[in-house]
Amino acid sequence: MRMEMTINGALYYADVPPMKPLLAVLREDLGFIGPKEGCGEGECGACSVIIDGRLVNACLVPAVQASGCEILTVEGLGDPDEMDLLQKAFISEGAVQCGFCTPGMIMAARALLEENPVPTREDIKVALSGNICRCTGYEKIYNAVEKAVSEGYCDTFRVRENLCSGQLPTPTSEGDENCFTPENLDDVFEILEKNRGISILSGATDIIPDIKNGKYSFSKIMDLSRVKELKGINKTGDTIRIGSCVTNGDLIRSSIIKKYLPALWEAAFRSGAPAVQNRATVGGNLSTASGAADLPTILLPLDAGIITEGPEGTREMKLEKFIIGYREPDLKDNEIMREIVIPVPKEKGVQKFIKRGSRRALTLSRLSLGFYAEVEDGLITEIRAAAGSMSPIPLRLSRLESALKMRRLSPELAEEAAAVVYDEVNPRKSPQWRKMMTSNLVKSFLTELIEEK
Repeated sequence: MRMEMTINGALYYADVPPMKPLLAVLREDLGFIGPKEGCGEGECGACSVIIDGRLVNACLVPAVQASGCEILTVEGLGDPDEMDLLQKAFISEGAVQCGFCTPGMIMAARALLEENPVPTREDIKVALSGNICRCTGYEKIYNAVEKAVSEGYCDTFRVRENLCSGQLPTPTSEGDENCFTPENLDDVFEILEKNRGISILSGATDIIPDIKNGKYSFSKIMDLSRVKELKGINKTGDTIRIGSCVTNGDLIRSSIIKKYLPALWEAAFRSGAPAVQNRATVGGNLSTASGAADLPTILLPLDAGIITEGPEGTREMKLEKFIIGYREPDLKDNEIMREIVIPVPKEKGVQKFIKRGSRRALTLSRLSLGFYAEVEDGLITEIRAAAGSMSPIPLRLSRLESALKMRRLSPELAEEAAAVVYDEVNPRKSPQWRKMMTSNLVKSFLTELIEEK
């Protein structure tokens, strides 16, 4: 596949397989050795680069999706003879020891400062949460970022230009013609009609590691990353529509989501570090159909619906019906998920997402809970709840809902609900801990409702 990229202000070309990770293209084919491979699965941040203004893990970006992009690596900031202020700050503050993680750390900090020139200490911690360092203890790294800001680093930024022609990647080797890059839905449906069972590529955060580990192979693949109709977040009347290729990062940056669906915003924010959030898509998260996925846990209580579409037409169903079994979404072999449809919650409706994991970022949920409740004069008129990491697929807590609906809030009801959910969940792993934690969190949620009402 012939691809073109703007890298550090210059135009580059490469002939590579469509699914070759961008990290390998940069290092092996183009000689950019600043980005490092630590894990190869988006968990360490050593390969962090900025693509079209967003921080990403280069190990998770297939070449076909990087073609035509504007890319900034650590080499584009400065070199040993002329370092920029951020690089100098890392040295002066003692934020560099072995140095392996440093390029990724610097790129994560740079991405933060391009978006937020006056970050708080907490902003810096969140921005760097996906970059692992085993030498410094992080404090000196945070100090270095703050020092660069205080010295006017953000005033040195210049607008970068994409020099690419806009031409799609072109086949150059046998097999390249089996990778399709549609730009609109009409082309998508034409490809689906002619290629039954074709694999769909969106954020690629699961597919790339699976390919690397020998768990996934494909004969034909279609990349949806250029289809604009799949990327919008819109509020129309009493409905919010989210395109299937919207990323978790898009959710976090959306004023619509933050205003009307704050629990979904929280789930997206807790779904990973910024570099992963900027790649992982809502459609991919739901189509994975895994009990450990973050978004279904809150989208189920929010009464989300799924719209699928293919050459044979459109289907609409509730998310609960869409997830048939583990890794088994209700998708025909010639259709895609087009969008997620969510009714706008009532103004006084209460939403809440809770996640427990081993750390804030880059961690699978050990337990997650989602709630939606409506309360009138102390009476629970509507309640929907779901749990994640309890079973192979997200679990709707129907027994808990039945025990609470049309009941008056009280400490006694909170105790009763805690007992009901303790018996309802049946976790496969660490069952005692998960049952007790779920019970306690349900009790805490109802106690908060009592205090608020």
